[in-house]
Amino acid sequence: GAVGAVAAAAAADPSQPPAAVALGTLPMSAGDAPPDETPKILSPEEQAKTNRCFSCNKRVGFTGFKCRCEYTFCSTHRHSGKHECSFDYKALGRDSVAKANPQVIADKVEKI
Repeated sequence: GAVGAVAAAAAADPSQPPAAVALGTLPMSAGDAPPDETPKILSPEEQAKTNRCFSCNKRVGFTGFKCRCEYTFCSTHRHSGKHECSFDYKALGRDSVAKANPQVIADKVEKI
């Protein structure tokens, strides 16, 4: 069990302090490394039928609303809070404020 593995590890090298192992787990060896858990970045899904709402698949025809995330929605899902919008409105606001208000740096005044 796990207790025997810790005791065996302590007996193998008495100069090293015993390794802390959580109850119910075994110490990991070099070959037992966890799998790579990096999330895969998926490309945005293409909307096959642009005459239908991307959220509820309701037929919208020519009156559909095109969102900044490039999908078409019905009148119920047209706002970014009503669908899972991937467009970053905060970054757009920060950029527009930064461009509209350039930083003003005054010249240093020499002391007399």
